[in-house]
Amino acid sequence: MSRVSKPFALFALLCSGAVAASVAACARDQSPAGGTVVIGSASEPDRLLPPFYQTTPQRAASELLFDGLATMGAGLNTVGDAGFEPRLARRWSWAKDSLSIAFELDTRALWHDGTPVRAADVAFAFSVYADSLVGSPRRGDLRNALDSVTVRDSLTAVVWYSHRSAEQFYTVIASLVPLPQHTLGKIPRDSLGASAAARAPVGSGPFVFTSSATGQLDLVANDRYYRGRPALDHLVFTVVNQVTTALAKVYGGDVDFYDNFPPQEVAALATHPDLRLIEQPSFSYNFLQFNLMDGASGRPHPVLGDRATRRALAMALDRRAMAQNVFGAVGVAAIAPVSRAQWSFDSTVTRIPFDVAAAARTLDSLGWTLGADSVRHRGSHTLSFALLVPSVSKSRGSYAVLIQEQLRRVGAKVDVQSVEPGAFQAQMGSHQFDALIGGWGVTPSPTGIAQTWTGAPRSGSFNNAGRYSNPRFTASVDSAITATSMVSAKAHYRAAYETIIADAPAVWLYEAPNLLVASANLVTGPMRADAWWTSVPAWHLRAAAKARATAATKAP
Repeated sequence: MSRVSKPFALFALLCSGAVAASVAACARDQSPAGGTVVIGSASEPDRLLPPFYQTTPQRAASELLFDGLATMGAGLNTVGDAGFEPRLARRWSWAKDSLSIAFELDTRALWHDGTPVRAADVAFAFSVYADSLVGSPRRGDLRNALDSVTVRDSLTAVVWYSHRSAEQFYTVIASLVPLPQHTLGKIPRDSLGASAAARAPVGSGPFVFTSSATGQLDLVANDRYYRGRPALDHLVFTVVNQVTTALAKVYGGDVDFYDNFPPQEVAALATHPDLRLIEQPSFSYNFLQFNLMDGASGRPHPVLGDRATRRALAMALDRRAMAQNVFGAVGVAAIAPVSRAQWSFDSTVTRIPFDVAAAARTLDSLGWTLGADSVRHRGSHTLSFALLVPSVSKSRGSYAVLIQEQLRRVGAKVDVQSVEPGAFQAQMGSHQFDALIGGWGVTPSPTGIAQTWTGAPRSGSFNNAGRYSNPRFTASVDSAITATSMVSAKAHYRAAYETIIADAPAVWLYEAPNLLVASANLVTGPMRADAWWTSVPAWHLRAAAKARATAATKAP
């Protein structure tokens, strides 16, 4: 589907003005220019205004249309401002007390309609995000961190914090994107998300909105982009929300890039030399979660409420073998409630070892006696539990069967219950389960662990559904979040991970493979692990694709 239409000469002209484009952008523009790339999207990229996006496709499209004040570097650091790179703000300075940061905007930055980006747009954006009538999912993070945003002069916006934190810079960069006051300022806040301006936004980023319809979004290169025009002319997001449809379009050449490639297709992909696999670090982890209470009651679960029993069950599971069984060569066993892509990950944390014989001895010592039915019993209780999995997840279903078989070897009986997603969520939210296989997506910041594994869960919430509680774990997480240095934060996170691993409220199973596939004609270069789309302005098509497109254009 790759097509090239613009001549290379266009970029030579763009790079002739030293002021208009950076050295980096000019170097990038030496690659073959122009062309259209079709991106397969798992869902509609239909909420383009930054305060409203929620899904990955929505975020990708939004961040191609809108630039932030800065962007995270390849190291994905979220503490302080080390590694962050300028975008709309060409520099920033901290107050001596660290309670404010002044962002100086790039004088070359323009909105897509030609209006200069100004400090008032930053202050306006904060007023939008913070307005409860808007309903932005990022409102809470910003309101918790910031007091206000003021305008020092037309090119300088000052962000004022309510308190210091290790991630105060990251919070602003990740959650506050400047918005065009001149196009959005007069729209009532309670209807902003549904407005025409939200559906066809005027952004500041490397690509410009042209049209959208159900199942497709079209963007074109921003010729006046202050960091240099993107190499590609045209991006098309096409929705392929069924795996079979997605694979047919990928293999048929109708989609040039797809970011949700199933690991079970890796072997088949090898027979398509016109495609290449890109394996990125995972930003999710999955787990076998135990309900420490008896259903929704406040009573300890007769089997899983016991820490030593849970540790023995964890010891009987070969997580590495399971990852390879289900995902093949791309399978990665998880070791804690953290992904390897997060900076707090520590491969040296103390873990519960895989040791079937030791697991059996531990169960013996706990009074779990093997009966004639090959299942252990203790008093009136049987070493058994129901394991809940969503029926739509093949990988979780496969894991459930493997867990059932591996625990059978130590005399534990597992009843696998595969239910529709709605029922799975209802039982998880109401704590009506013994155990389940769940998963959490994560961001570069590890602070989300405070919501997912600590505190009393609210009614209907999926957070901490198994009702794990250990004051030592909570204190370590709190200390990590409020630490003022990376070294200190890492030490506290390590303590937290080792505490929760030892308590075994869950068994950390796997990090879901993060597989992307691209046309061999598409040169993508290095991608940021959490956001592949940040490299799209540098993408280009190989000369071979250009030659084929030219021939196709000349054909009668």
